[in-house]
Amino acid sequence: MDYFKLLKKQDSEKTALIEDGVSYSYGKLVRLVLEKADAMGKQTSVYLIREQRILQQLLSFFACNALGIVPVIVPNGQREIPTIKNVPAQACNGVMTSGSAGVPKILFRSYASWADYFPVQNRIFGIDRESVLFAHGSLAFTGNLNLYLAQIYAGGTIVAQNDFQPKRWPQIIREHQVNSIYLIPSKLLLLPKLVREPDLRVHTILSGSQSMGRQDAVRLKGCFPEAKVILYYGASELNYITYVTDADMTDKRNLVGKPFPGVSITVKDRAIYVDTRYHVEGITCPYTLSDMGYLDQDGNLYFEGRSDDIVNRKGRKVSTLRIANCLEELPQIREAAVVLSDRERQFLTAVVEWEKAADGREASEICEIRDEALFAALRGKLAKFEMPNRIYAVRQLPHNDSGKIDKKRICQLLQKADS
Repeated sequence: MDYFKLLKKQDSEKTALIEDGVSYSYGKLVRLVLEKADAMGKQTSVYLIREQRILQQLLSFFACNALGIVPVIVPNGQREIPTIKNVPAQACNGVMTSGSAGVPKILFRSYASWADYFPVQNRIFGIDRESVLFAHGSLAFTGNLNLYLAQIYAGGTIVAQNDFQPKRWPQIIREHQVNSIYLIPSKLLLLPKLVREPDLRVHTILSGSQSMGRQDAVRLKGCFPEAKVILYYGASELNYITYVTDADMTDKRNLVGKPFPGVSITVKDRAIYVDTRYHVEGITCPYTLSDMGYLDQDGNLYFEGRSDDIVNRKGRKVSTLRIANCLEELPQIREAAVVLSDRERQFLTAVVEWEKAADGREASEICEIRDEALFAALRGKLAKFEMPNRIYAVRQLPHNDSGKIDKKRICQLLQKADS
């Protein structure tokens, strides 16, 4: 079985994809895939997809399946491509990691490693044939690709947006009668500022890759009163690991909930180990990604970041993710990142999304914040040794295709500010 066969099984007259307002039925997608496959021909065992538009990424992905080629969607701007040595016999598709924690990797998946879990995740996420799922961004982001394929498995409809135009999203959501939304938290939490009146049609809001807490869920449910808000924790190497719904969220933004069915987790020396059948080829479980966290007495997992998010400052271990979460709890800050300065190894610097600088002018590309009220509010949340030395404001933090903050570009911005 492969994903093209899955696509062909669906009702040919049903709308499969609405990309930037243009609709494509399942039958139309099948015809376009066959045309794409004829144009491509079988050239190699692995095909690197470099198209930037969602429709073209999908067509190339399915065309590869039709030709017996393993597709890998390359993130936008990714220049460094790892050497492909051995392609597992069971490989149906590959995913490329962002490289945010080092050199990017290509990971290979069997069809079963995702598709066999679709019935479980779709039940939890409320995805079925009647689902109309709104999403934004490239399918190089594993979360997007997985949920697109899960939606096609169910025979539902995807409303896809290529360009980042959040002011248009409420209108698009209403116009296409969207009932499910999938966005990372930093994008999702723009909606409460943009939605003019409650939308009762939306029943599910899905999010992952970043932190989110109870107050965020309350704001979202103010716009979508009938929606269940679900935050998940997952990984490209594994699959979905844990999730938490709005009913169980707390003010601790790093709470990521309990394991998905069939998944078990343990924590040893603060490292999270995951045991699941649904993982990439070539790894054995229990498996750790060097993600850090802890379990409470009820079995809830709290995510503390990757091992490189824990830094040593003046002899103390400090979580940069915890500091960023505390900054994001402040009403004037949308999103935050915290890094160690290259100049002084124990010099903590925060970069935040803030609409206006302290003097009331629009924030330039990057500018230092010297707002004592902001620092005072932060002191109420952090120990003295956790306080950032400096805080800079930007209009929008840089992200990679996986939706994660691009810390390499953050450091480049800071170098520019210091020059």
